[in-house]
Amino acid sequence: MTHKILFLIIVLAGMLSIIPQSCENNNELELYGIQGCDTVDITWDSKIEDILERNCVECHNKDLNYNGVRHDSYAEELILVNDGRLRGVINHKSGFAKMPKDRGMLPACELKQINTWLDNGAPEK
Repeated sequence: MTHKILFLIIVLAGMLSIIPQSCENNNELELYGIQGCDTVDITWDSKIEDILERNCVECHNKDLNYNGVRHDSYAEELILVNDGRLRGVINHKSGFAKMPKDRGMLPACELKQINTWLDNGAPEK
């Protein structure tokens, strides 16, 4: 009987020694390599210009501007912001062309950043 009790004590001690290790305060980056989505102080200069440069400017710039749409300057972007087209196309809303054309939606973080920027009045700086 004492061997069984000793065995149970050892097993229980082993199990308890695992619990504190599993309760560490890890973040997504440490656990999965996933970086958080920064939505603080989003401006044209800080994030939005770069997102649009990577995803939109190739087809919507000074020299090539399908449907007269440009994403290569803040002044041009405000036209799309003010008439609601930017929010409509990037979120694939009904009645709007789905952009980027022939591709899926932008990554979730980039969408969140653009929508946050729009919600905050689309500040330049």
